[in-house]
Amino acid sequence: MVATPAHDSREATSVLISSIKVSHRMRRTDEEKVREIAESIKGIGLLHNITVAKREDHYVLVAGLHRLESFKLLGLKAIPANVIEANDLIEDLIQCEENLCRSPLNAIYTSRFLRRREELLISLGRKAVVGNNQYTEEKLTNKELASQYGITPRAYQYKKAIADMNEEAADILCETKFADNMMDMYKLQKEPDKIQLEVANLLASGKAKTFRRAWVLGHMKHKEERWSDEVKEVKEELGIPKSIMKWERKKDKLNDLCYFVSHSEDARKVKVTAQFGTNEIANYSMLPEQSRWFIKFFSKEGDLILDNFAGKGSNLIAAALEGRRVVGYDLSETNLALIREACLEHTSIKAEDLTLHRSCGVELAEYEEQEEIFDMCLLDPPYLGAEDYGNDDERDLCRIKSIDQYNQRMEVCISNLSRLIKRSNFKKKVFHPIVIKIGSVRRSDSGLCDLATEIEIIARKFSLVLHDKIFNELRSAYQSYNIARCIENKYTVKSHETNLVFVRY
Repeated sequence: MVATPAHDSREATSVLISSIKVSHRMRRTDEEKVREIAESIKGIGLLHNITVAKREDHYVLVAGLHRLESFKLLGLKAIPANVIEANDLIEDLIQCEENLCRSPLNAIYTSRFLRRREELLISLGRKAVVGNNQYTEEKLTNKELASQYGITPRAYQYKKAIADMNEEAADILCETKFADNMMDMYKLQKEPDKIQLEVANLLASGKAKTFRRAWVLGHMKHKEERWSDEVKEVKEELGIPKSIMKWERKKDKLNDLCYFVSHSEDARKVKVTAQFGTNEIANYSMLPEQSRWFIKFFSKEGDLILDNFAGKGSNLIAAALEGRRVVGYDLSETNLALIREACLEHTSIKAEDLTLHRSCGVELAEYEEQEEIFDMCLLDPPYLGAEDYGNDDERDLCRIKSIDQYNQRMEVCISNLSRLIKRSNFKKKVFHPIVIKIGSVRRSDSGLCDLATEIEIIARKFSLVLHDKIFNELRSAYQSYNIARCIENKYTVKSHETNLVFVRY
């Protein structure tokens, strides 16, 4: 309890109950508690006087509402009281102290009294204000206030923050058992008013039996109102981003342009033939909708996109069609010519925004002196031991059959990408990703080699953070050709690829 200043001149006297006025109080009375105190008074009398402040022609109750109501219940006309000089601040502070120290309070009442107590202590010049020198002024600090209640400073802040709850929602919850749970109330006060009110009404009406259910129902009703326009647009256009994605092929312009390149007689490469050579299975190329999804999810119009293993150009064509500037690398002049034709003749990209290099996508020699220039890197590097694309260039990753050699080349590649990608900022929600689509290979009795794991290990060397990992379902016709071998060797058909999303902070 707060010490009473010497000038308050307390005196004990019997005061007529009819002369005592009760001002607006921060806490309602508990009828059961009033009855309990009345029974105690009948048996042993009043142990603690109430406190009142003397006004001109009446008294104002400062502390002891439950005791006063007990005397009324017993039909008594007067009550023993300590009388103090009228002082609004002192009266309020005594009321706060008494309620905080004596009776159990729910989390909402506790928070209100703690907040009001601090305000009064500051007004009386007894509590330090944030920014002032609390040590030389010798005033109470939050740490000291917390220690008075035997709690940590963090718990004290949690308790006090609940007073920020929407007043109407708090009043509703005060009449329920749910107000006893401090962390639930702390969690709720951080939400928008509409959700606070929704949760409070669900709990008070009994439509939700638990706080968790009311929380979920409240957010389901109002969640879209909290979404930014950008979030709403992405969800509407791209759907819900999930860790396992299944993209369908769409019969649209992007699909037609990618088909134009991948099925060109000059560029088409056969992976394997089945049914005695009558059924050719071409090398797998990235699904156009997959390319478009990553580009639209992670970048904006006008951004500069790099694909340093262009292949049949799905990433580059999708980026050009969606209004991005693009840089592409490939060792095949045929592929690059087809990609250039598709982009310049069938998308709105300007010639100066389309840069294609017949060069090594690992070394990226054309940008060896530059840093932080790309908004996004989206690449689909050849698998370890991939089928020969007919390229005699020694720099082609398809020619590498050793995991150690493959990792050495990818280490050079990722080193360059980490230098060339712009930095991300998580707090500002600015992301410039390096998205690498990768799979796995089997090496007979050497077992399964998960290339995603190899790439993750390499990326850590260059301070890249694994921001996300997204799996996509494969649609390769080669899967059906491979079923017999999988069953014979007792392993599963690999029907997915891994998309690793790295950022540099």
